[in-house]
Amino acid sequence: MNNIIASFEKILLPIAVKLGNQPHINAIKNGFIRMMPLVLVGALFVLINNVFLSFGEGSFFYSLGIRVSPETIEMLNGFKGIGGHVYNGTLGIMSLMTPFFISMGLAEERKVDSISAGLIAIAVFVTVTPFDVNGNYAIGANWLGGANIISGMIIGLVVAELFTFIVRRHWVITLPDSVPHAVSRSFSALIPGFIILLIAGMTAWGLSSISTNFHQFILDTVSTPLASLGGVVGWAYVIFTTLLWFFGIHGAMALTALDNGIMLPWALENVALYNEYGSVDAAIAAGKSFHLWAKPLLDSYIFLGGSGATLGLIIAIFIGSRRADYRQVAKLSLPAGIFQINEPIIFGIPVIMNPVLFIPFVLVQPILAVITIIAYYTGIIPPITNIGPWTMPTGLGAFFNTNGNISALLLALFNLVVATLVYLPFVIVANKAQLITEDEESEEDIKNALKF
Repeated sequence: MNNIIASFEKILLPIAVKLGNQPHINAIKNGFIRMMPLVLVGALFVLINNVFLSFGEGSFFYSLGIRVSPETIEMLNGFKGIGGHVYNGTLGIMSLMTPFFISMGLAEERKVDSISAGLIAIAVFVTVTPFDVNGNYAIGANWLGGANIISGMIIGLVVAELFTFIVRRHWVITLPDSVPHAVSRSFSALIPGFIILLIAGMTAWGLSSISTNFHQFILDTVSTPLASLGGVVGWAYVIFTTLLWFFGIHGAMALTALDNGIMLPWALENVALYNEYGSVDAAIAAGKSFHLWAKPLLDSYIFLGGSGATLGLIIAIFIGSRRADYRQVAKLSLPAGIFQINEPIIFGIPVIMNPVLFIPFVLVQPILAVITIIAYYTGIIPPITNIGPWTMPTGLGAFFNTNGNISALLLALFNLVVATLVYLPFVIVANKAQLITEDEESEEDIKNALKF
């Protein structure tokens, strides 16, 4: 077992460390973290619109047998306009916000003016965006929402690199120290902004000559192929997050490119689709399809208590552990585990480099993923249509992320039971391992251990 662990560590550790220090991955991660408050506010209003203000056929309250008059439904539908406007100002402009925050994050990594880089990135995004909606001079909402987020990410990274390249060659206007800092910063960004926007303008002009635009080009060459790899991306994330964690590497952080770069945009596309058609059935009837591997799917049904479904481990310890150290750590870790934070249990047991817990910790997520996929394709649970905080307790997160589906809540609780059963035999083995260790430890061993 030790040889196997050493082999995995030798292969994975250098890769994970390199990914964790990669500036572009850090920029993407930090950019999305900064956007998260707006994402959560938008998601909350989506939930209010689609659950608490919906009483018509097919709604959550309708499924509970609650009926209201058509006049009341019409009045409540009118209030949905409030949430609709908030959605337009949050989730509806994710692709516009993305280049600013990612460019800003990468500029910070490169130690150059982050605000100027972010502002230029927004200008580039708009520069390459077509101003045409059915013959009218306007920007289509389809270019601003979650479906176009890959384009925003690329622009953010490229602009920050170009800005850094120009600044480090001192192609800037430098003013005397007596000039106010804000004015000096503006002038120092003048030449970089001119060069970068010239390139963007030429790109937009060149693509328009072949009847396309930058965003459409990215959708055709990057986004669509990535969508076809949904299963590969999802399974890679499910398998490697725990495998990396076992060796002491924060799996979710190391794989943030898959999380924020691919699965979060899929979730935003699902939300936009649901918001447009009002229900999953209506969208499917219109020939649309939802992404299975939207990021909240993992938070709802697989990452129960955090990576490795460690809330199941905590419960298994309460049920089957006779070890005082395990039970004490479980008690201290339970409040955090309820809210999907598992560092206390991972470092407290510890799970890291623990040969007894290696098998359940690595296998529990694929097992839960299989159950979830079966439930999805058999119609037991609907697709993800909202983006709840990843810290929502097990069950409530699934309920929130499916806009009030009871089956989703029940599946999450069922998966928690499965996770507990997966861990339970190994927790019992840990009891026996401790007894064997204590029996084999002689008085001489104890005496030597106490020597300095």
